[in-house]
Amino acid sequence: MTDSERFWAHAASVYDEGIDCVFGNSMRQILLDALKRESNLGRTVEFGCGTGFYTSLLAERSTSVVATDIAEEMLERTRKRILCHPKVTVKKENCEKTTFPHSYFDTAFFGLTIHLVDGPTTLAETYRILTPGGRLIVVTPIIDGLRISDILRTIIRNKRVFGQFRQPGTVLFTEQSLCDLVNRGGFLIQTTERLQDPAHPGGFSGLYLAAVKA
Repeated sequence: MTDSERFWAHAASVYDEGIDCVFGNSMRQILLDALKRESNLGRTVEFGCGTGFYTSLLAERSTSVVATDIAEEMLERTRKRILCHPKVTVKKENCEKTTFPHSYFDTAFFGLTIHLVDGPTTLAETYRILTPGGRLIVVTPIIDGLRISDILRTIIRNKRVFGQFRQPGTVLFTEQSLCDLVNRGGFLIQTTERLQDPAHPGGFSGLYLAAVKA
């Protein structure tokens, strides 16, 4: 078991109660609301489904969803949350190297995941398994506009909630650095939108990014 698997297996039991505290706002819900605008996603793979927060909504907008995570404890919570949804298959996968065939999915969704993995490797694998013109949707925290004190508070909250100052593999993206990564991965960015929680201005911003396989 890798460090990441151990961490997320341990974090599963406190994730839903703790992640908003770590971010310092309601960013996760705000990003979910943004996802409601999507439609006709086709055959979708969700990487880092966690406790299934985004999975049911993806299923409403897709012909099928394969919800994946590296931690079985997270997958069990997704199964309980979706209650055997007929469109959803829950499967343990590592997004950096999957078992899926080439050009298999129409859409790949990363919900609060891309900043926790090897970006270039993950996007190369995503490119491989997407159909020509397939869609990439990424929702992620970014540090644009954050003060050093805001970041330090996040680190302390992370230690209090999850027992570590940072999750394994964490990369702190700006909007520009994430766009550069996605472009280098062979994707054409269609839209980006920076989303904030006006009730909690000191917390992380969220970025909603949509791109297509070139």
